[in-house]
Amino acid sequence: MNKMLCTLLFTTPILFTACNPNKVEPKAVENGIQVVQETTVHTSTPLAKNTSSSVDYANDKKFIKEKGMLHIKSFMATLKPTLMDMMKNDPSNKTALGACSTLGQSMANDYNKMSDVKIRRTALRYRNPKNKPDATDTTVMERFLASNNFKEPLVVDMGDSYRVYKALEVKQPCLACHGKNISQDLQKMLIRKYPNDMATNFKLGDFRGAVVAEIKK
Repeated sequence: MNKMLCTLLFTTPILFTACNPNKVEPKAVENGIQVVQETTVHTSTPLAKNTSSSVDYANDKKFIKEKGMLHIKSFMATLKPTLMDMMKNDPSNKTALGACSTLGQSMANDYNKMSDVKIRRTALRYRNPKNKPDATDTTVMERFLASNNFKEPLVVDMGDSYRVYKALEVKQPCLACHGKNISQDLQKMLIRKYPNDMATNFKLGDFRGAVVAEIKK
């Protein structure tokens, strides 16, 4: 698996060697509108109730956005086919249920050992506690939900790094383990393995979460 990840990472052309991004100015331009800062008050998320987080977006950083997406796509190009093969070979989806969180975490760790850009997954309604969002994650994902635009990545200036967020949408195969009609066998597995699971009752096309690429400045 490490060999597969290494091949994907180093055979994908890196277009950013001439890029030397400067620190984001206090005002960034998004869709022709100047944005200084966005503050969201959380009232209904599982992570942060009655708290707020300020996020400095840097969506005008084209090279950062492209670099982050390059690594996100490279990572997803290994994870997604692996899960699809498991679902195909095991109609009960028990294997895929265990792999989606544990194998996904392991593959992200393997990827991060080979790259200076760090990849992780997160969600507002997460299953694996290791994917629990921080305050910035929560604010950005709430923005995805509010805009209902899951195609365009978002870039955040964290001070010493940038984060590139790519929204994940619920697809048909996801519903087997994250939908409304989960089999009794899978429900028992979820209760046993993830007693605090929040990642069920999704519908096709719902916002599922995000893949995050962290790029050091």
